[in-house]
Amino acid sequence: MEYSFGEFDMSRKYKHTVIASGHTLDFKFPKSWQELNQRQLKAVLVFLTAYDSVTALLRITLYFANMVIVKTEGGYAKCRIQTSVGTIDCTLSSEDIAALTEAMRWVLTPGSVPVLLDEYDGHHAVDRLLHDVSFETYLCLDNLYQGFLMSKNEEAIVAMARIVYNGKKKIKEYKPYIRFGIIQWYTQLKTHFLMQFSNFFKRTEGGSAQSVVEAMNAQIRALTGGDVTKEKEIFAIDTWRALTELNAKAREAEEFKKSMKR
Repeated sequence: MEYSFGEFDMSRKYKHTVIASGHTLDFKFPKSWQELNQRQLKAVLVFLTAYDSVTALLRITLYFANMVIVKTEGGYAKCRIQTSVGTIDCTLSSEDIAALTEAMRWVLTPGSVPVLLDEYDGHHAVDRLLHDVSFETYLCLDNLYQGFLMSKNEEAIVAMARIVYNGKKKIKEYKPYIRFGIIQWYTQLKTHFLMQFSNFFKRTEGGSAQSVVEAMNAQIRALTGGDVTKEKEIFAIDTWRALTELNAKAREAEEFKKSMKR
């Protein structure tokens, strides 16, 4: 029995080839969050919240390899793999298993493409990029997210989940994988917005609770021009429309500062 592992190809999914018992087994793994379908995304989130990172990574790898470790002994693992031609039994070394898990190590970091479970308990989620979502909803989510980062109080995550899934469940009724998925998604969304609206977001990063409130108020004033009678109208506009305008205003302000230094 011999084993050979393919190299990583950035243009395709991870592919590792194992030749075992006369069968050539190609393990193909997704290489980013956006490649996961809804069933796979849920499975990954469940594993990440149920186990420590090392165990979760192994279980996620086995999940995508359609593999079960039947027995381990002396640095080797007897494995059972479900393939399109049936079940294959083979033995892999700990080094072989470690090489396979490298293909899925990216699940340990959020990445920059927002992914979100489309539905939870019969409630459909908002758009994962917040298209067709009001600016007021975005401000609520952002304040709750910043609040969680500072306090680590999971009630903030639950409040976010209620907005995202339009539900009214209590904290214990939102399962751990949902709560983790919400924070994971919003972290990804913040990175995405940073790239999409780079002029604006690099100016609004805050630390303290006071700075978060100040940043929010600054956003509102920038859009209303200081006219409080326009706040209701501003709150109702689309998030992307609001952020596009804020980004343009930030860019204009930077260009003005540069021109004054000449």
